[in-house]
Amino acid sequence: MKKILFFSLFTFSLIASSCSNDPPGSQTEASTQETNVAGQANQTTDNNKETPSTGNQIKELRSMLKMKENKLPTKFPVTDNEYVGTKINKNETDEYSISFYQTQEPVPINDKSLSTNNNRIATFKAETFDDPTKQKELFPEVSLDSIPDDMKVDLAHQINGMKEGAAGSSYLVWKEGRWVLQIKFISADELDTADIARKMVDYLEENALPIPKDNGRMEVSYPHNAEDVEVMVRWEEENIVYTLETGEVPINALMMTVSTE
Repeated sequence: MKKILFFSLFTFSLIASSCSNDPPGSQTEASTQETNVAGQANQTTDNNKETPSTGNQIKELRSMLKMKENKLPTKFPVTDNEYVGTKINKNETDEYSISFYQTQEPVPINDKSLSTNNNRIATFKAETFDDPTKQKELFPEVSLDSIPDDMKVDLAHQINGMKEGAAGSSYLVWKEGRWVLQIKFISADELDTADIARKMVDYLEENALPIPKDNGRMEVSYPHNAEDVEVMVRWEEENIVYTLETGEVPINALMMTVSTE
């Protein structure tokens, strides 16, 4: 009788122990950064990856574009239960524009449902320039060779940014290779741009941006109260300028840019 009782208690103990532990793989790898006052300034979406359905759609898009030397993002901030829908806005031999949307089910390219879809992830554009002067205007020169001590911000990894303000707005600017990165916000909001920038710098230590011919530029803008964000990423390869525009948080914008091929 004692043996039976001991066996029963031992079995119950094993069951209780297994129930108290999460099964393997029950938690996804955390890709969410610490949020700022905007609530999502540094937050990323889990499972930022190229799913088979997205990969197939990107291949189909490439075959449809008239510009032969085309490039597209291949990873998007969607979860395993979401899909990416695509709509071609412009398709010429010298330029194209494509918008990407979050959907709850797979939809064909240019599906009519995307016209009323408010969950736009990003718009990606490519434009060919015949006039080098007009192309250069897209990339204002920025010199950070000598930053005054009172304007210098240590972003780690031996990168310093420059913080300045003008007309009620504040800017934090830094360089990484041929890229200029800028965060703009309303001065009165006292946004912790240094924290946002450091997380961006950390991300780029492990993930490489496209190598531009001469210039690349990323502009992150927070409107009043930093409730939303607008991000523009632009770089040049020969006489083609690629542009990604999104309302996603900076890390997600970087992720899409890095995945472009």
